[in-house]
Amino acid sequence: MFDKLKKAFSGAAKSLGQKEISEKVLDNTLLDLQISLLESDVAQEVVDNLSANLKKELLGLKLEKDMDATQIIESKLQESVAGIFARAGKIDIVEKINAKKAAKAGPLVIVFLGINGTGKTTTVAKVANLLRKSGISLVVAAGDTHRAGAIEQLSLHAERLSLKVIAQRYGADPSAVGRDAVDYAKKHYIDAVLIDTAGRMQTSKNLMDEMAKIIRVVKPDLKIFVGDSLAGNDTINQAREFFQYTNFDAAVLTKVDADAKGGAAISISYITSKPIVYVGVGQGYDDMIPFDPDKFIESLFGSATVSVQDLMSQPLPVLTPEPPKPQAEEPKLEIQEEKPVSAVSASPVGSPLFAQRGAEKPLSETPDEPDYSPPKPVVQPPPPPPAPEPSTHEEPKEEKKGRFGGLFGRKKDDKKEEEERKAREKKEKEDKKKRKDDKEKKDDVVYLTDEDIEDMLK
Repeated sequence: MFDKLKKAFSGAAKSLGQKEISEKVLDNTLLDLQISLLESDVAQEVVDNLSANLKKELLGLKLEKDMDATQIIESKLQESVAGIFARAGKIDIVEKINAKKAAKAGPLVIVFLGINGTGKTTTVAKVANLLRKSGISLVVAAGDTHRAGAIEQLSLHAERLSLKVIAQRYGADPSAVGRDAVDYAKKHYIDAVLIDTAGRMQTSKNLMDEMAKIIRVVKPDLKIFVGDSLAGNDTINQAREFFQYTNFDAAVLTKVDADAKGGAAISISYITSKPIVYVGVGQGYDDMIPFDPDKFIESLFGSATVSVQDLMSQPLPVLTPEPPKPQAEEPKLEIQEEKPVSAVSASPVGSPLFAQRGAEKPLSETPDEPDYSPPKPVVQPPPPPPAPEPSTHEEPKEEKKGRFGGLFGRKKDDKKEEEERKAREKKEKEDKKKRKDDKEKKDDVVYLTDEDIEDMLK
């Protein structure tokens, strides 16, 4: 098994061990390794991660005379692969069942999910046989109510293994079947419930939503993804999609005995950070074995110098990206100072209120609407406040040290600002004169008496 992946790692170690490790030699060797890994069904993300780690570890590495370069490079490759399995962790299903049984918290519920043809129903029977040999009582639920013959297939497996099957008719709600199985297990004090489900493609939204409903209703303790190791990179895509929908807890790989590549186990553990619990190595009920990452690494490299169990006991670094610091308000403050209208503002410099509204003056000094109260013009003096005036003329002095473009541009801004200020003063004087004339006209009104009107008529 895994002959192609084994040749990829051994070839990379030998080619680097016979040459001086320079950047050019390392890049060429890593390129060959990347191609071999991709051909061995290793996902692109895993290939990039392994290449980056190897380049970081090996570039500039100094070897002494008595050191074997090939062995050192092989150990670095083993550390990278073992780190992926260590980060995924480990799940012992038998131990979890016994722990829940000791706590008297009811049966441990396991749901098996995956696409069509991966061997879910057979995997349910194999896992049931494995658990029964460990002294665990269990019941199976025929949740595949879509595929013709699925209920009969699981019933035949259960009859051969002397297991109880909970089933309904075809077309029934699989959530109801799972719930009935859990209720039966609670009433009869059964240790575990294994629920089979219908195969569904990861692109079928309706069936994926149905799977989410099953999980929501049954509330399983474990969700196990069943993948076909012979499907290549498609198995990795399936695992990614199912993980997004169901956030499964572990995976089972079937048909591993016929797999000459072996990249699916590494890829699924890396992408989902979930462990591989079992692998199928044959067609019999006993051909289901627990997955041991140390033995897997040993089969790839011939010997294991790094233990995944030891790496799991060590604290693994957690990458927490630093959140970006928002500085959206900074450019607004600079633009506010360059506006000629902001020079008249009597508010503090860089006020966000005026920066957002683009106000030409403070709200208390803006006579946009006609003012009907006589005292109001007295409150606002015609000349602008003297305090901000120096700030508008100091900034051009600092910019004179720059290039000619900024110098001439600032002179134009000053001229424009002066014209706008004069226009505002002129408008204020005209408004004041108009209000004064209106008041005088009002005072010149003469009221005629009845006698004056009679004299005029005569």
